[in-house]
Amino acid sequence: MEAIFQKIIATNFSDVAGLTADTSIPMSQSIINEIIAAALQGNKTIQSCRVSIHEQNRVSVRLKTNLLAWSLHLKVKLDRSVDFASFSSPKLRMWLENNRLLGSLGSFFNALPEWAKLYGSQVVIDLGSFLHTPEQKRLFALMKSLQIRTGEGKAVFDVKIEVDE
Repeated sequence: MEAIFQKIIATNFSDVAGLTADTSIPMSQSIINEIIAAALQGNKTIQSCRVSIHEQNRVSVRLKTNLLAWSLHLKVKLDRSVDFASFSSPKLRMWLENNRLLGSLGSFFNALPEWAKLYGSQVVIDLGSFLHTPEQKRLFALMKSLQIRTGEGKAVFDVKIEVDE
């Protein structure tokens, strides 16, 4: 099976041209925290990041950076959809609901890693920064939309995938 999947990827999905798929992927808060921890390995700015997921796309973030002696407790509201029209790669946008002054200071001091930017009270995560192999980039390029819904302790990702004919 691995050889077949590699062939499909190598031929840029031409063997499945016309494929469309709409799927919902529920993910628990614990697996999301594991993904975040893996993404932050080797990061020189952020020591740790734990999220608590709540209703209505609200997320509490406990963030420990090397720049401050204490942990930050942030409350953010996630945009409902990932911005695929953004320059260079898709972006996840969220809005600070507390510590807005801290957000302004953080953007001034460039406190976040290069894949995360602060623009006033808006935090923008460059999702393309997490795609390391050509295969990951090609698979991600098949995504036409990604919607995010949250409930207590979980997130649901509604994904639309298309392979052009």
